Amino acid sequence: MRALDIFVLSWRQMKERRLRSILTMLAVAVGVTTIIALSAQVEGVRGSIVESLGKLGPETVILTVHGGMSFTDADVARLKELEGVSTVAPVLIVNGRVTDLESPVTVVGISSFDMVNLLGEVRLLDGSMYVDVPAPQALLGSSLAKDEVGEIRYRAGQPFLVQIGTRPVMMTIVGVLDTYGNLLLIQPEKSVFIPIEYLRTLLRTAGYEIILVKAARTEDVDQVVQLIRYVYGGRAEIMSLKQITEMVINITSMINVLLIGTAGTSFIAAGLGTFNIMMISVLERVREIGILKALGMKDKGVLSLYLIQGLLIGLFGSSVGLVLGFALSYVMPVMFGGFSMGPSEGMGRGMELSFMPIINPSYVVVAMSTSTAITLLSSAYPAWRASRMRPVEALRSE
Repeated sequence: MRALDIFVLSWRQMKERRLRSILTMLAVAVGVTTIIALSAQVEGVRGSIVESLGKLGPETVILTVHGGMSFTDADVARLKELEGVSTVAPVLIVNGRVTDLESPVTVVGISSFDMVNLLGEVRLLDGSMYVDVPAPQALLGSSLAKDEVGEIRYRAGQPFLVQIGTRPVMMTIVGVLDTYGNLLLIQPEKSVFIPIEYLRTLLRTAGYEIILVKAARTEDVDQVVQLIRYVYGGRAEIMSLKQITEMVINITSMINVLLIGTAGTSFIAAGLGTFNIMMISVLERVREIGILKALGMKDKGVLSLYLIQGLLIGLFGSSVGLVLGFALSYVMPVMFGGFSMGPSEGMGRGMELSFMPIINPSYVVVAMSTSTAITLLSSAYPAWRASRMRPVEALRSE
């Protein structure tokens, strides 16, 4: 019998038990859908975090206070003298509140010259940068300058009332920042930037909670980290953006492996279901198998007949899982939204991370090939059992 005839006969047998075949395909599709959808979320989170870290630059090292003693101007001067250091930018981050807004805002004290070290680049929608003098000047994030429908709420030159701690402060808006997305330390869109000397005056403090250190080259980062650790010991927590990026990539890779392993258990259920359905199909068609053999079909043809059915179940089930996986990948962020990375001490509100799912083709290939292979393996024994039936035995058993 020709290969095309065997294929047509396999397809016809599946159509005769349409509901059973569809349910088996859906069982196969569950594993494919789960792997594609979950891996897309992990890849999307990883891409968003790495992108956020990349805005600060891989040569950035972040120092935060550990032990309660703030950094001073002497620490800034000492860091500038370390070999391999190109820039040192002290930062003050506190929570504040704007009378017109329900949610709190982040007040960031930083020199105008150091803004590029914090934001990667300075892009203004309106106005200009403030001058580094202890004066009530404010640079607003884009979300603060606009309301929920996108209408302008504040413009450059307008007064702006912000409460820092228990003290309300009237400031003058000098500019409005463009949209930046998520950063590691802050959300620029929901932040108010003011001269660091003015914020120190308001807080009556002479210290800093955070210092950004830029290495001259990416290759110097490890050396700079070692020097800072030697100078400060346990007084400072040191975060290298290069190391954090590598750690994020490694952790998300392990999470993906864990998710694939967990989702892979659904393939076991799909394989057992396929095995059960194929055995039932063989037992139901004992007389038909006997007639086919009596008409001259070889054992190899019967074996191919049921293996093709298993292959079709795997291919169609994988295709359905692929479509559902793509759809679910983009629905899940809408259903669950972003998530927040909680703030550390002295680091303001932390980062609320939003992301777009990223579908990795390698996981798609793994999911589809695994599901197809399992359905084929599950069909192997029933197909062999059918091929070993003798025409007389098959007809008598009926």
